[in-house]
Amino acid sequence: MPIVSIILVLTFSTILCFFEIPQMVNSKSYRDLWAFCILLALGVIMAILRSLNVKISNPSDWVAWVFSPFSDLLKN
Repeated sequence: MPIVSIILVLTFSTILCFFEIPQMVNSKSYRDLWAFCILLALGVIMAILRSLNVKISNPSDWVAWVFSPFSDLLKN
């Protein structure tokens, strides 16, 4: 069943690209276009990984890991 969800994610993202990208190119919003493409690619990758039951870590765990030395320093 994961193949169906992968196909649906790719189909919806392709349809979204057909509607959004030409409008951004015509209005010369290249920064918005880059942000749209990067965020859409990240979303598609995460949706595909999620449909394949790959464990994706929570971003707040990464933030806690990065700032844990600082919090330990402040506690002392």
